[in-house]
Amino acid sequence: MSGKISKLLSSGYATIIGAICAIFIGICFPEAGKLFTLPGNIFLTLISISVIPIIFSSVTCSIIKMISDKIAEITVSKIIFTFTSILILAGGIGILIGISSHSGETIMNSKLIANMVFQDVQNSIAEVSIFDPLDTLKKFSFADFISTLLPKNPFAAFAEGNIIQILSVSILVGFAISHLDSQKREISLRSLTVLMQSFKKILKIPTKILPIGMFCLLASNISKVNFEDMLAMTRFICGSFIAFSVLILLALFVFAIYSPIGFLKSIKSIKEAIIIAFSTCSNQATLPFLITALRDKFRLAEQAVDLAIPLGITMCRAGNVAYYAFVSIFIASVYNQPLSIYEQGFIILGSIMTSFASSGANGIIAISMISIILDPLNLPINSIILILVAVDPIIEPVRTITSLIMNAAVSCFIINGKRRRVQCK
Repeated sequence: MSGKISKLLSSGYATIIGAICAIFIGICFPEAGKLFTLPGNIFLTLISISVIPIIFSSVTCSIIKMISDKIAEITVSKIIFTFTSILILAGGIGILIGISSHSGETIMNSKLIANMVFQDVQNSIAEVSIFDPLDTLKKFSFADFISTLLPKNPFAAFAEGNIIQILSVSILVGFAISHLDSQKREISLRSLTVLMQSFKKILKIPTKILPIGMFCLLASNISKVNFEDMLAMTRFICGSFIAFSVLILLALFVFAIYSPIGFLKSIKSIKEAIIIAFSTCSNQATLPFLITALRDKFRLAEQAVDLAIPLGITMCRAGNVAYYAFVSIFIASVYNQPLSIYEQGFIILGSIMTSFASSGANGIIAISMISIILDPLNLPINSIILILVAVDPIIEPVRTITSLIMNAAVSCFIINGKRRRVQCK
């Protein structure tokens, strides 16, 4: 009996049925949808428990092997160049779609939103989105981002789940261990490998109940959507989706050329990771599923995957960069402020920095970090953030999927530059 249930939950039909039911409940019975918040959060916690140890162990092991064993399939310079190129391209796409969509101009046709933009709403609205007081929002600067790259207390970084700090610690530890004598280095590698394999075993628990967890998270997220605000922001939402679609098409093109198992099999192989991205809206939660897919189904080199994927999930978030650039153009359009070519270039750079800074954050916190871009351009955010938060539950799943697919495609390009082909399992 348990075998039949397990087989049913692992089928694609269970996932589709769960998604349809979740959307129906979230839209038609939002109060009922909110009841699934707790089980959804428990499901997400089961995934998150494994993510941080897997990031630390996989990145640390890969750095050690890269320095001591010289991983042939991947180099740091190739990773940096590829990530930088993709992020600049993503920022440029966000700006072009933002300019051509004119979403900032059409939004002012809504009297409700026009009043929200041009009035001081801090006195009349106490809470937004996930119950964060608007008047306590912190504005983030580039200096804030630089100061948080390395943690003052590495244990605090692990306890708080600060992914970018954990990544920094992993790289430093990897460099340090790689310069130990061979015996100590080997002991460290074995210990880290055992740690990684242990948490992969834990990860099998939420994997077996994936359709149930997806249903709870999706029903909970959709129940929070304000459809009146969504209708007023239709052009904004469509514009952002167009930007994401362009990036996804680019990623699919890269798959067609550099994936070792071909275009169609590549999409099928990362299906589970896409479901996790859609239901959790978390780049970090997709990491172990994407690593498993690229290792086992794409047959890419284990050490190279263990380095490229965690770095990509944390730093090469093309969907976020495109969105931050698109939103910046949108806000400039709302306030009728023209931008020079130099300011647009700054938006691309700022979008990349904001994407780094917002790693691991979500909801209003992630959106408020756009002040890194807007403050130097003298563009306000306090009022407009309410509108962005209102439609974010619709946009965030697609944004996360975009970054996931792009990261998988970029990893194939980096690791499989010689276009090696294998048979899919």
